[in-house]
Amino acid sequence: MIKKVGVLTSGGDSPGMNAAIRAAVR
Repeated sequence: MIKKVGVLTSGGDSPGMNAAIRAAVR
């Protein structure tokens, strides 16, 4: 799952999603 998150963050479509994903990881 962490790998998937890394891919999403690296190719995040929107900055808001990036923050949301980071929060979900934590």
